Amino acid sequence: MAQRSTPCGVSLGVCRVRVTQLDPITGCVESSADNSFVLGNTIKVDVTPNKDTGADTVLIDGCGCKIATYKAPEILKRYDLTLTTPIKSAALESILTGGDILYDDSTSPVPVGFASPTNLTCAESQVPVALEFWSKNWVDGAQDAALPWIHWVFPYTIWSPGPASAQNDFAQPDFVGFTRGNTCWGDGPYGDGPDSTYGASSFDTSSDYFWYYSPTDPPTASCDLATVASTS
Repeated sequence: MAQRSTPCGVSLGVCRVRVTQLDPITGCVESSADNSFVLGNTIKVDVTPNKDTGADTVLIDGCGCKIATYKAPEILKRYDLTLTTPIKSAALESILTGGDILYDDSTSPVPVGFASPTNLTCAESQVPVALEFWSKNWVDGAQDAALPWIHWVFPYTIWSPGPASAQNDFAQPDFVGFTRGNTCWGDGPYGDGPDSTYGASSFDTSSDYFWYYSPTDPPTASCDLATVASTS
């Protein structure tokens, strides 16, 4: 096989979001049914570094003149996230924030309503999830043929509802979250992680977030929850 050229594209859009429920203690995939959800029709995902600016110190002598200055490096604490989607999905709200789902009474019940949890004041009671999304790898005037996608992975995130407006326009409610590292995520449970794609077992997938160019198409979106087996 010929040597691959080094990819050098531009991230365009956000085409799919995948959420996977985690065990809050271990960070491994939660071993339960309905622990996965794939969202289409996303408006945007905001990723904002949350940093401590570091001490900025100056020493002044008795005559008001500078003797010495020191600026400490910035400290990256985590990433703050905002997910904006017009889709009103009981399954999505439940897997992101907890709470109860109202199911219909058909043979195979589907989620038709959602009740917000009442324990949002206690951060450690929040259910963590891994969040992934796919953007297009755009090169010049087209999506790259060999590596068409950029796969973004946040292995441990915690979410709560954000602002929403009901008005004379389409609603676009927000969810707000933040990241933590996760030593248990590894290659993930779906077979499309960096190790499965490139054999990159030495790649650090325990950080707050990572990304990689991917030849694998994003998963198919659904309005319902799905189940993925834990790899722990």
